[in-house]
Amino acid sequence: MSALDRRMRPLNMVLRHCRRDKPGVSRLVVDKTHPFFFDHPLDHVPGLLLLEGAVQAAQSEATESCFVSSIVADFKQYTFFDKEIFLHSIVEQGIDTVVSTIEVIQDNIARASIRVALTSSEHSTDANPLSPFLPTSQSHDLVPCAGRAINKKRAENVLITSPVMTDDKISAQLLPMAPECVFSDSAETVHPLYLLESFMQIQRYLNANQDGDKRIRDILTGVSFEQTSPIFDMQDGVSIDGAREFVRTGKNRLARSAWLRSGERLFAKCSIRTAQVETKPKSKSTTPQPA
Repeated sequence: MSALDRRMRPLNMVLRHCRRDKPGVSRLVVDKTHPFFFDHPLDHVPGLLLLEGAVQAAQSEATESCFVSSIVADFKQYTFFDKEIFLHSIVEQGIDTVVSTIEVIQDNIARASIRVALTSSEHSTDANPLSPFLPTSQSHDLVPCAGRAINKKRAENVLITSPVMTDDKISAQLLPMAPECVFSDSAETVHPLYLLESFMQIQRYLNANQDGDKRIRDILTGVSFEQTSPIFDMQDGVSIDGAREFVRTGKNRLARSAWLRSGERLFAKCSIRTAQVETKPKSKSTTPQPA
């Protein structure tokens, strides 16, 4: 692979390719001992592992230097631990971008559809690739968010500072990646799922600290990530600023977004989509009342 943000350590390679007579089909490796994907007990395969598998499937098709410019995921049903999970990829070649559409299949049922776009690195606005693990000059002043507030047990899996909230906004700084964190394992650039997971940690923080319609409602139906160019280092710091409230996008459908900034440059956007489950009103009791 020639993707700038590909994984390097065997522990973090989550795909096993199937037979040669099945091109575009791979099996997802579900390792419950993985220190990030299974930071805490789960009753289903985590969405971020599905996203990681999709990104790696797309990167396996890379033939030139490129980076992940967008990820759009639609979650249809939970995936569980009892049966194997396969990823089926269809690749479309554009002028400067290759788009892979990956269907996540378990028990012959499509559980998720994830679209990953790889863009030629010649179209990146950053021309000076450095180590993505360099700390910012202010990194010693950054205080990590409490793990319990974002449902993380391992300190190295906390990626953000304690968020600051105003009436309608929330913001946080992204922490430098700990060497033992899965996200430090990226060939040359800051991995896109480090950025997306940082956004998701802010969403979990909001869920733990808000009431009513500002909470994630019932079912997470999708996430998306897009960046105009990758970032190669953390020297300028990375901040994330987003909305506290959801925007209604349809009947029982809501969305919420945030923007990422490196120094003074906006370079990426993350979003989540959720669905509200309608509950039928309880019928009035027909039990006779005492006279």
